[in-house]
Amino acid sequence: MMLPELQDVGEAYITVTFPDGADRSYPKGTTVGEILRDWGKVPSEELLAARVGGRLVDLSAGLSEDAVVEPLTFGDLEGKEIYWHSSAHILAQAVQQLLPEAKLGIGPAIREGFYYDFDMPEPFSDEDLGRIEERMFQIIRQDIPFRREEVPRPEAIRIMSERDERYKVELLEEDIEEETVSLYRQGEFVDLCRGPHVPSTGYIKAVKLLSVAGAYWRGDERRPMLQRIYGISFPSEEDLEAFLRRREEIERRDHRRLGKQLDLFSIQEDGGPGLVYWHPKGARVRTIIEDFWRTEHYKRGYELVYTPHIAKVELWERSGHMAWFRESMFSPMEVEDQAYLLKPMNCPFHILMYKSKTRSY
Repeated sequence: MMLPELQDVGEAYITVTFPDGADRSYPKGTTVGEILRDWGKVPSEELLAARVGGRLVDLSAGLSEDAVVEPLTFGDLEGKEIYWHSSAHILAQAVQQLLPEAKLGIGPAIREGFYYDFDMPEPFSDEDLGRIEERMFQIIRQDIPFRREEVPRPEAIRIMSERDERYKVELLEEDIEEETVSLYRQGEFVDLCRGPHVPSTGYIKAVKLLSVAGAYWRGDERRPMLQRIYGISFPSEEDLEAFLRRREEIERRDHRRLGKQLDLFSIQEDGGPGLVYWHPKGARVRTIIEDFWRTEHYKRGYELVYTPHIAKVELWERSGHMAWFRESMFSPMEVEDQAYLLKPMNCPFHILMYKSKTRSY
């Protein structure tokens, strides 16, 4: 594609600035992918999406005004997230092709890989995972384009209702306020999604489904239990194999496995997920570590203090914790008409302690 050099070309053209500081002009409507391929500093097959003026967009997005355009590859954090998010859509398409009764929850990228939640009459089996993975490879080989479609919210609700996707309808009715929303299609599959995505399913080169777990819809134990499939994908088989070797080593050293094998501690679901019960051997190891920690701090001139585990809500309001971290804090408890909160951190307590007497500066 031959595109003009930067010049005074009038209102029909826009100016694009690249990460290296270069400026070029292009006709309005030129896609981000065409612009980045013309720039030529990143191999075409490595381009996944782009950042335009700080906003993440598909390579198929057309530009209508001057902008700074930056390429995104798998080497970028956002590039990985887009790659894995697209892989989650391929997973969902594969599941619904094989198991049409499966209803979609959500399917984001996570720190390493992706997952998708499904409402299923029966849990997924190991055999199901193998079939789903093979169907994903078929979809990848078909190289189906990801197509973005922006529609009015009522239209999106109608589309999802016709597909009996009740969880998507709930999100549209209760969580999404925008009047226009985006859907992504690949073949017959359609999903509610902000995007962006890789250009087509063929960009995903190596994929592995890792595990299945239960997950309550919206993390609420009063809501339906969905089946969550975890997976990982990479631009090469070598990268995938290296990840799986590293994961195997991490699992071998997993503290949950070692805690059980060595009778150090247990986690009792009846008491609450993630809450540790230290067994005698574990308590002894913990005490040794704590004693070592205290000794080393004393050697270096530190002093130890102890503070309460709860405090009045007003303290956390004054410290700013309520404004910034309220959603991550436990609910208040009422004691004699006074609301208290479990401490998220110690800083306000230490400040109160410092204020407890006159200090010389």
